[in-house]
Amino acid sequence: MNSAIAGTALLGAMAACTIDPTVSSTEQAGTNMQGTNMQGTNMQGTNMQGTNMQGMSMVGFQFSGASLNGPIDLRVERGELVGQRGANTLRGTALVGAHLYAQVHDATITTTAEYRITAVTAESSSYDPTRTGSTYLYTLEQWVADTSSWQAACPADSDGRHVAIPVSGVFDDRGDRSDSTTLFTFGCTTGVIAKCYRWGYRPWVTGYGDLVDMHWTCTRLARADYCGDGTPHTHDGTLINVWDTLPPPGPIQKHGLLAPLGMLFEAGWNAHGAVCLSRARWLLDDTLASACPDRLVPPGLLGETVCDTVADVLGYDPNAKLFNESYLNL
Repeated sequence: MNSAIAGTALLGAMAACTIDPTVSSTEQAGTNMQGTNMQGTNMQGTNMQGTNMQGMSMVGFQFSGASLNGPIDLRVERGELVGQRGANTLRGTALVGAHLYAQVHDATITTTAEYRITAVTAESSSYDPTRTGSTYLYTLEQWVADTSSWQAACPADSDGRHVAIPVSGVFDDRGDRSDSTTLFTFGCTTGVIAKCYRWGYRPWVTGYGDLVDMHWTCTRLARADYCGDGTPHTHDGTLINVWDTLPPPGPIQKHGLLAPLGMLFEAGWNAHGAVCLSRARWLLDDTLASACPDRLVPPGLLGETVCDTVADVLGYDPNAKLFNESYLNL
């Protein structure tokens, strides 16, 4: 969907952006993985053993109400959408047939969009390998008045599924996250919201430190959102290597003993973008110097920047916990 979606009450998600195709792969996700990551122009992607695919635009939906044979309240519990109607709790396939209503903002026009849940599937270990919650995939369709028909709300992921996962909190078009007692994010599995979840940064997991912040940070890194303003600086299919320094039992993503051949340090990250970066992921990106000059640290005496290592990043922000390497992409 190309229109930004904003809601005010029961169910929340990210603004939907233009969708680019994902890269096909055989997927296998888990914790404590080492590998290269691929990214692109959508906040989309999947996680594989050895290679992670990521993107640049945020994909999700923010709703203003829900009904299933009458109004229901919706919330997220550990990767699962839960409905409430009085004393009755609805979860799993009991939510099939629920209709969701969103306020869609497009330029100066606000309209109401209607969605429905057509299927609910318990996800395999690829989304929650440690079984720390009950991750479900929700098939969403949107009513399109122009064709008087229901159409898939999410683009097809690399498995051919048009599905989304629920995550607490909401994001705006700048990529900023905020907590909400009434809204949450429904992120398509082609989006970075779901992708970072699948990499292991599930916001509700405890024992690793603040995974809410780590998940948010991951969405910045995946889109090369250096300035933290929602603007991506990468292209679909760009390979990167990602790792974190989460405390035991972490890390969730490992660097490994050596960098992938040809990859160089790029940046360290926090929830507001790059703490500082050694260089842009794409070297011909000439917008960074003017967009956020404080992030691109000037070269030192020997030509290297002063933000070429994890230690350099931590000198700027001791709390930075996500880092990446990339090739010299032209």
